[in-house]
Amino acid sequence: MKFIQCLLPVFLLASCASKHIKFTAPPEEMITTRLLSDFLKENKYPKIVLRTHKATKKTTESEDVIGDYNDLYNAIEKEFLNSGYIVRDRALFEQVVSNSANTINYEELGAKSDTELIIELSKLDMEVLYQTNKYYSGRYAEKERLLNYMYSRYGVSVEFKIVLIRNNELAGSYQFNYAPCSERPCEINAAFIREWKAVKRGKREITRVEKNVLESFLRDATRQLVYSMRGI
Repeated sequence: MKFIQCLLPVFLLASCASKHIKFTAPPEEMITTRLLSDFLKENKYPKIVLRTHKATKKTTESEDVIGDYNDLYNAIEKEFLNSGYIVRDRALFEQVVSNSANTINYEELGAKSDTELIIELSKLDMEVLYQTNKYYSGRYAEKERLLNYMYSRYGVSVEFKIVLIRNNELAGSYQFNYAPCSERPCEINAAFIREWKAVKRGKREITRVEKNVLESFLRDATRQLVYSMRGI
């Protein structure tokens, strides 16, 4: 019966021979110094500030693709709040730092800003290119096959650096990565093929990570960051 079903017209064939693309993100890189873990044992709910830099975009497409970056930064700060951290205002902190007299003495900077840890968002790259010419088929996606083209999509990489203000010391470094089509492989269906043909003809750009997925990834990365900072 299964053999007969798979001889049905093309629009029914997908259920018998579905094909999927999947990518695997590089492993996280998490470095926590003893200084930081000891500090957090003594200060379970520290006063922090998130310092940001412009997110990396290699193309000229407008920022409307992901909306206001502040939405992303706010998502990160909310996770720190959920963990009990005291989050200082980013803009006010930058005003204090902009005074050159305050940047020399970190102890004075910490006192004036009432902040203990700087969570520096040192990199947010939303155009990490993932490519493959492989797809998987079979009931359990156990069969590996080759496409006659290279398929590409963008993933995300975020990096945090932790500065302990009282010591003016880099106390931790953390990098997290998101790969598209990983948790839920992308099916090679009619819409998939139309989209990729449009990309190859230059009528549309390579697919980026959707804003809601991006925010979810950053929230999860922040939760992992909090656990790792404490040496958990």
